[in-house]
Amino acid sequence: MARPLVYVLILNWNSYGYAVRCIESLQVLDYPNYRIVIIDNASVDSSEQILRAHFPELPFIQTGANLGYAGGNNRGIAYALTQGAEYIWLLNVDTYVDRRALSTLVEAMEANVRVGLAGSKIYYMEPPERICYAGGCVNFWLGITFHRGDSETDTGQYDQPAQVDFVTGSSLMVRSSVIKQVGPLIESYFLYFEDVEWSLRIHKAGFELLFVPDSVVWHKEGGTSGGRTNPDVIYYGIRNNLYLIERHFPVPQRLMAGLRLVLSNVRFLLRNTANTQYRSAVLQAGWDYIRRVTGQRTKPSTDV
Repeated sequence: MARPLVYVLILNWNSYGYAVRCIESLQVLDYPNYRIVIIDNASVDSSEQILRAHFPELPFIQTGANLGYAGGNNRGIAYALTQGAEYIWLLNVDTYVDRRALSTLVEAMEANVRVGLAGSKIYYMEPPERICYAGGCVNFWLGITFHRGDSETDTGQYDQPAQVDFVTGSSLMVRSSVIKQVGPLIESYFLYFEDVEWSLRIHKAGFELLFVPDSVVWHKEGGTSGGRTNPDVIYYGIRNNLYLIERHFPVPQRLMAGLRLVLSNVRFLLRNTANTQYRSAVLQAGWDYIRRVTGQRTKPSTDV
């Protein structure tokens, strides 16, 4: 009996070193029916030439511009759908995978047709036994999203499958039929929270979101973004969190969560008065939300 066809999407932007390692780990998966697609968001570090030379047999999509996480992956999703993909696996470029990572995701989703999204157990690369993600949680009253198990040493405490609030985009498998029903990733966010938004949208459509602990992935957290203290990370995190709250939270929770987010960032500003880049990112995020600005951040001169 033929196994479902899975398309694995690797989105790259100036990260060919990570991409090579990730793809090499994918090439030894134990699943028999999958295709790897490389998508490049107009890298300027010779990524296209290097990756085409390393993997000449793989489809390569050049977007021609930096479209962000959602825009780049959506180009790959559109291609995969035209090729008859039954499942699509989005995988961050700064990851590498266990050889059973794909087969266990497929098995879990095939066992329950109500599962629309499924995600792996993700570890940090260093130390490799420290958990990064064991399911995504949303506190609707506080407007906080977080990874269950983050930074915990794995002692088997998250070894059972579980329904979750969101699946992180670092390793996310989705049914093609679900995409056709609810639409692709939201591109207006450009970066961050698009995986949470997609998860909430898919759950509202009646599908379950599943954490699959037997699917194991390692992730270099912040490997391509510069980490959580990068001003761009701060900007997108605040702005897109506000859009997420507005779009998906019920009214009472929306008011409480929005107020908490504003107060927490005022406190952040007061504690970081000397760091002009951080202050600029926080203030711009709030102002851009008020002005309904979406897409890629236009950096002020203080960030250059």
